[in-house]
Amino acid sequence: MEARGGGARGARLRYAAAALAFVAELIHLWAVTQEFAVFPTRGLPLIPIAACQGVLAMSLLFGPSRWMLGFGVLFNLLVASLWAFTRIVGVPSGEVFVRLPVGVADLAVTVVEIVLVVLLVELMRDLRRRKWKGRQR
Repeated sequence: MEARGGGARGARLRYAAAALAFVAELIHLWAVTQEFAVFPTRGLPLIPIAACQGVLAMSLLFGPSRWMLGFGVLFNLLVASLWAFTRIVGVPSGEVFVRLPVGVADLAVTVVEIVLVVLLVELMRDLRRRKWKGRQR
């Protein structure tokens, strides 16, 4: 595990990123129940988002591959971008776009996802540095 973990710094980054991914997963799952109360199918897109966050978190705990780190960066950027789009432009409703309100939970999970992206990018840079050092030996 040490080879993929990158030492103490890499382990701290991985565990912090895993914790953030778990927090994002839990907030999305909580939001599903809130949306389900409004309309049964409204929160369905949040279920695969929460599942992907959970898979990312588990991968981070056990030493992620470069592919999984890249997936985590792209996925979280996509989710944060979709959130911003639905709050700035809106969601299609007939012939018009209806802007969704900004709530505390969705703003919090978006901040968590952006911080998670920063940690994942740093983990990718750390992985690249260790790979480069291994080639020079």
